[in-house]
Amino acid sequence: MQAFLETTEWQDTEFNCNHVYWMDNGKNKIHAYARFGNPRDVQVLKNPITIDIRGRRFEPVRHDIFGWTDEKESAPVANPTWTMQGSRGDSYTVELIEGVYTCSCSGFRFRGKCKHATEVENEQTK
Repeated sequence: MQAFLETTEWQDTEFNCNHVYWMDNGKNKIHAYARFGNPRDVQVLKNPITIDIRGRRFEPVRHDIFGWTDEKESAPVANPTWTMQGSRGDSYTVELIEGVYTCSCSGFRFRGKCKHATEVENEQTK
């Protein structure tokens, strides 16, 4: 899990309403966010939501400076993750979410399945 400050310059508004988001390593799901980067206004989501990052810009930031840390009372339980090597040398993150193996690769995003997630699932169920 990592914190990212959105730096997108929105063309359809007179001000940029960017937040700080706590996302999984593949930037596929939001687990919490600080509205407009306000450390006193952190919203922790009961269930992570999927985000479309196309056309948006994010900068990594220290996750602890916005008041949301890994303390039990304020943080969601982290899902188990595995790093898998792709056939072209890229690294992908496989995550177990509510009994379903997901992957950060583009194949999984388009088809809902991939060889990385299948490989991890097969290893874990042996």
